[in-house]
Amino acid sequence: MKEYQTEQRKRLIAFFASHCDQQFTIDELFDSISDISISTIYRNVNQLVMEGSVQRFQKEGSRKSLYQYIGNSDCTEHLHLKCNKCGRIMHMDDKSMEIVMETVGNNFDFNIDINKTILFGSCLSCK
Repeated sequence: MKEYQTEQRKRLIAFFASHCDQQFTIDELFDSISDISISTIYRNVNQLVMEGSVQRFQKEGSRKSLYQYIGNSDCTEHLHLKCNKCGRIMHMDDKSMEIVMETVGNNFDFNIDINKTILFGSCLSCK
């Protein structure tokens, strides 16, 4: 059965899609998108997580969840880079990721779980 697309859901998806390199708490989504109740945001975000178009992360040092739009891409198939200053999340390209995975595997006899790997640092804008 096809999911009914309410205007609120469309606006939430549009907001996520226009900020796909960022993560948001539910409160940040509520503050950023006008005229959508917090309960509607919770309900739609949970549905988007279950559908696989939004990924849930645990906020470091907190019990709050962060949410990031991944659309139709498979966000579990690559490493992530996160800027410590602005919070931007970037996907490592395939060639760079392969080099890192191969180097770690060969030098340390260790397989990286790409589903749970975020490398922290500073993006070019924040250097």
